[in-house]
Amino acid sequence: MSGSQLWAVDVYGRGFSLWAAGGRWRRAADLLLELKRVTGSQHCCWGIGCDHQVYLHVYPSQVPIRHQEETYENQRWNPVDGYTDTLLPTDRWQWTDESGLNPQPLHSFVLPSANWEWEGDWYVDDESCGRESSETGVSDTISDLSKHKNKRPKNADELKATVKETWASIPPQQCHKLITSMPRRIEAVIKLWFRTGIRQQNPEGTRWEPIQVPREVAQVSAGPKDLLWLVLWDGQLLARTGISKDCPKGSSWELVQPPNQKGAVHVAVGITVVWAITKDNKVWFRRGVNSHNPTGSGWISIGGEMVMLSMGPNDQVWGVGSDDRTVYFRHGVTATEVTGRSWVAVSAQLDGSEISFSLILSDPGPLSPSITPALSALDTDTRTRGAQHDERDASIEKSVRVTRGCMCWWRDWMPHQWEDVSVMLEQVTGAGAQTGDILYLYYTHDQEKKYLYAVIKEVTALVPVFRDSLYTMAVYTPERTKQRLPILLATPSQQDFNTWLSLLNESCCASRGLGEHPSKQALWAVTCKGDVMVHEPSPSLEAPAQYLPSLPHRRQVPAHLLCVESNSLGVVWGIAHDHTAWVYTGGGGGPSAQGKHAPCSISDVRSVSIYENQRWNPMAGYTDKGLPTDRYMWSDASGLRECTKDNTSPPSPQWTWVSDWAVDYGVPGGTDKEGWQYAADFQVTFHGYKTMKDFVRRRRWARLLINVIQCMKYKTFLHFEKVIFKVNYISLKPQGNSWLHVGTDQPFKSICIGGGHQVWAIARDGAVFYRGSVSAHNPAGECWYHIPSPPKQTLRQVSVGRTSVYAVDENNNLWYRQGLTPSYPQGSAWELISSNVCKVSVGPLDQVWIIADKVPGYPSESSGTVCHRLGVKPMQPKGLSWDFGIGCPPTTIIITHLHHALRHFPVCCSLHPSCLCVLCPSNQV
Repeated sequence: MSGSQLWAVDVYGRGFSLWAAGGRWRRAADLLLELKRVTGSQHCCWGIGCDHQVYLHVYPSQVPIRHQEETYENQRWNPVDGYTDTLLPTDRWQWTDESGLNPQPLHSFVLPSANWEWEGDWYVDDESCGRESSETGVSDTISDLSKHKNKRPKNADELKATVKETWASIPPQQCHKLITSMPRRIEAVIKLWFRTGIRQQNPEGTRWEPIQVPREVAQVSAGPKDLLWLVLWDGQLLARTGISKDCPKGSSWELVQPPNQKGAVHVAVGITVVWAITKDNKVWFRRGVNSHNPTGSGWISIGGEMVMLSMGPNDQVWGVGSDDRTVYFRHGVTATEVTGRSWVAVSAQLDGSEISFSLILSDPGPLSPSITPALSALDTDTRTRGAQHDERDASIEKSVRVTRGCMCWWRDWMPHQWEDVSVMLEQVTGAGAQTGDILYLYYTHDQEKKYLYAVIKEVTALVPVFRDSLYTMAVYTPERTKQRLPILLATPSQQDFNTWLSLLNESCCASRGLGEHPSKQALWAVTCKGDVMVHEPSPSLEAPAQYLPSLPHRRQVPAHLLCVESNSLGVVWGIAHDHTAWVYTGGGGGPSAQGKHAPCSISDVRSVSIYENQRWNPMAGYTDKGLPTDRYMWSDASGLRECTKDNTSPPSPQWTWVSDWAVDYGVPGGTDKEGWQYAADFQVTFHGYKTMKDFVRRRRWARLLINVIQCMKYKTFLHFEKVIFKVNYISLKPQGNSWLHVGTDQPFKSICIGGGHQVWAIARDGAVFYRGSVSAHNPAGECWYHIPSPPKQTLRQVSVGRTSVYAVDENNNLWYRQGLTPSYPQGSAWELISSNVCKVSVGPLDQVWIIADKVPGYPSESSGTVCHRLGVKPMQPKGLSWDFGIGCPPTTIIITHLHHALRHFPVCCSLHPSCLCVLCPSNQV
């Protein structure tokens, strides 16, 4: 076909075609033919006439269409005459089909229509005759002499004229064996029929077969592949499932609710899209339609009012307007922008006069995506009106953007293994639209097409991990967080991984209405692998005794740190594993980024340690053969997890090894010259020398990793900048002006500043101190006051709110400080609140967050679960109970440090073992 063709029918039943190369409507050659509907495919166009007959129009082609007919002549041998046509009564007929069950005499073959003609006379097909049983050429007992007929026009020129200018009728009364079962009329409103045997060599097919439908059908639309939808008389829709190459008729129907209460009147199906029109002429698009999910997932409204739609082979959309009966083209439809952007009117001329269509149109050929030739027929006024219409539609219409790719998925069922899947991210955009992006995974299991999906608005975290030498991300939702079964997606290349991770983070932020940078009220967290996570608290988090409506979404900040601290002014500080201090500048807007656009690099070095364990026996001394009750001979510090040199991998894809494994001699308690520590058993304290009572020993192996992040790679992520301690560096800077030294009697290991200028700290030996006389004008304070610790407990971390002070001891108990008043800020006594607490953070409204080691009532929960204290009020500062939050397995995202960003005083960090450093922002000095 030299060009692309668009078919349409006007209100009088006249057929017209519009060629993309010509840009003008052309009347069908058969002037007496009146059509009610037309629909096109790649090689032909079907139509239903006003006489209820089915018509077929085959496009011109240089290759003639041939169809071979064959019948079998049967003879029986007798001793007198040899093989003759005299058969026994029990034999098959003289002329039959190949099976011999149906008679097929030569005179029974009739041309299906006047557009076909015999190419030649019957002839014997030697290739299909029976196999000869002797050298004389005598066949088997039944001689199957095959007679064939080919039917086609005599030459290619006649073929073009016949196909191009004529609509071939397929009458139901014809006695041709291929279509004798066709229904006498197309009862579209009651029954559904399927045409079998349609192929390029036989475009009219073989016969009609009825398809059972539970209710009366008003309209049907079939896509080029495996999608079939029906519109019922009551306005509901049916989608056909189970359609495949082996089962073209499908297996069952699934009911689909209409887009609104008025009901649907028309549906149009493409390759992977479904459009519908309701009784109020509104246009709708079906989301999530795929061969794995033919019913889709939901409807979204598309601007414009139409009476009919038609799909092209490239999912291009054409429509007929409800008011002006004008043909419209959906502009901007591509493989990613599946809904396009706006409707453009196509106004072509016919003999100097403009025509309007009101019934149906068909796009049978692969029209160019730009359809520039077809749109060239638009006059200036129409173009102007179309442009104004586009501007109006662009401000109110919604659109769907689709991103497709291939990834590996760690399947949920046993045996767990990586499986190739097709991934599709469907994003909804538009003014005033409540975005509902969805991530789909399509796969095939036991030759059955299946899928799973995750609503982006419900995704709570996207965590990069490194697994099986693949760049992997874990997608968490509330339900999968409780099941400890995240969606694991992997790519072999880091570039594809970064692209998808950035795209999904963009979608998560857009779905929740989050800005590019976190707000001053953001909550910051650090995982055990050093990943920095941040999320925006909802208003319900600040309300007293109100349960969380949903788990918060945590987005990752491109940095790897040991801990973070923040305040309500948006100042965020962090300390890396190499003890370097960093300050967050909001993504390229910090002091070092002013006047240049070079990407910011964040580097961090950390050490990973494993333990080699041995037990002594009288025969061989210390060996790696332990008792059945012993820990693993290569383990972590706890001995509960096996960690060998081979199976220990970097914590995340951003980390790379920079050294080999080496013995670490800097272990607390000391070591001998080979790095060994000795003890009577693995559960007791180790020392650096051997005695007669030491039956076990261990030594620590360490290996260094480095992490370098180019922050500008992540256009939606945030970054930290290295602190340069310099007086009067620049104005409005989060790193402040200068450092003030505050002396202490002993090294501190924890410090916190509350909303009322309270400074609490814990020394290395567990002693608690309160800094007196701290104010905005005197941020360093005057002196330290010693606060008694809880009885027989050693505190390790403290967190201060506006009127509350909480602390965690070495046994993971959470303590609350009673008796805090403005006149006596040191308080009076400690009260035990809860056990199994790793970290605590208190906000300015005295909101309490903890990282729990264990959760009562949730025995399957592992360390790292975030919980929120409920019922905290001015008269009930201790709260009532804990609200279960987010927790993840140790191998993914254990939260080891959490700090609420609602602080009302400058950040303080203890950066040296023997001194306390206080940072003074410029607006607080």
